[in-house]
Amino acid sequence: MIEHLKISNFMAFEELDIPVLKRVNLIAGKNNSGKTCLLDAIRILEANGDSTVVNHILDKRNSFRKGLKEPYESLFNRYTNEDELYINDCHLISPNNPLSSVNDYSFFFIDKGLEHILDTNSVATLPNDKAIYVPFSSDDFRTLGFLWENVVLTPKEDDVYEIVRDTIEPSLIRFDVGSKIVRIRLKNTDKPVPLGTLGDGVNRILLIALSLANAQNKVLLIDELELGLHYSAMEKLWEMIFKYAVKWDIQVFATTHSQDAIRTFHYVASDEKYLNEAEYIRLQHSREGKNEAIIFDGERLKNSLELQLEIR
Repeated sequence: MIEHLKISNFMAFEELDIPVLKRVNLIAGKNNSGKTCLLDAIRILEANGDSTVVNHILDKRNSFRKGLKEPYESLFNRYTNEDELYINDCHLISPNNPLSSVNDYSFFFIDKGLEHILDTNSVATLPNDKAIYVPFSSDDFRTLGFLWENVVLTPKEDDVYEIVRDTIEPSLIRFDVGSKIVRIRLKNTDKPVPLGTLGDGVNRILLIALSLANAQNKVLLIDELELGLHYSAMEKLWEMIFKYAVKWDIQVFATTHSQDAIRTFHYVASDEKYLNEAEYIRLQHSREGKNEAIIFDGERLKNSLELQLEIR
C-alpha cells in the first residue's frame, strides 16, 4: 500500500505532506482544496508516469492538445516558477530545467530507476491506468463493459450482485452489460429493464461494485463517492467497501463533499475489525495560504461530528 504521500509543485499543491495513509482513506475539503488533484497524483504514481494516464488527466481538464508539449506545463503549480515536481519518488522534470538531458518532459522514478518521456501523441481517451479510477461522473459503457468482462462467469460476479443488492437494489436477479446499454432483470418482472430507468444511484453503485471487483491487490480511486446516492445507501456502501477492501487487499481513496458520507464512514470504521484500517483527511489552506492535510483519528472525528463542526 501507499504508506504516505509527499507532493511538491503539482497542480493545486505547492507542498503537501500526508505522513500516514491507511487501507480506506476518505478525503474531504472545500472546492479547490485539491481533492481531485490528489487522486490524479496517485494515478500518475501508480502508472509510473504513463503518457496515456497523464494525457487523460489533462484531457478531462480540457488542457490536453495532441502533439503539443505546452499543456504539460499545467502539471506544475501555477504559483511557483519551478520546473520540476515530485510525487513521492516520482519526479517530473521540464525541458526548461538546465539539468534536463532531453527536449521533452520526462518522469524519473528515483527508487525504481525508471525514466519515462511523455508522449504528446499518446491517446488520451484510453488511459493505461494501474489503479482503478472511478470519476465523479461517467456514462461510458466501454468502461463498464471492460470491468464486467473481467468478472463475468467468475466468483466475483456473485460478489458484484451482492454489493448492488445489499446497498441499493434488493430485487436484482442479474444484469448484462452491452456495448451501449446495461439491462437488469429484477424479481417479479418477465423482461429486463434498461439500467437508466432505475436512476443514477443504481448506475453509480454498479460502477463502484465492478471497480471493487477489478481492484484486487491494487489502488481504487473514487471521486465524489456520494454522487447520485441517497444518504440511506451510504452506510451499506461503506460496509461493502471495507469488507472487500480487506478481502481483496485493496487500498481505497475516496473524496466527498457530503457530511452523510463522513458520518457513515465513521460509523462503519468504528467497527472493531476496521479500527486500524480507516483514515479521514481534510485538505485545506492554512492562514498563510499553504496546503495542509488535517488527519482525524477515530476519536477526533467522533467528537467533531457530535459537536456538528464543519469538517468537510
